[in-house]
Amino acid sequence: MTRSTYQDLVALVDGDAELVTRLVEEGIIVLGADDCAVVDVEVVLVARTLWRDLAIDWPGIDVILRMRGELAAARKRIAELEQALAARA
Repeated sequence: MTRSTYQDLVALVDGDAELVTRLVEEGIIVLGADDCAVVDVEVVLVARTLWRDLAIDWPGIDVILRMRGELAAARKRIAELEQALAARA
């Protein structure tokens, strides 16, 4: 996670202010009162690719990003369970 300003995020997505605004509107990025957000840069870049390059609509992007997060959480949990099993052996 990286702390970024609105302008940093616009620069990250190659100057596409509309994309950053939409990510904020969709709740994918939450800007604080100081116009800063703690964001997962990879999520922002994935959203950019889905929207720009693959022309996926916003509901689709939301589903993909949510499922991507759930998959990451499941992988983490599996790794924890594997470590616990290995410690028992």
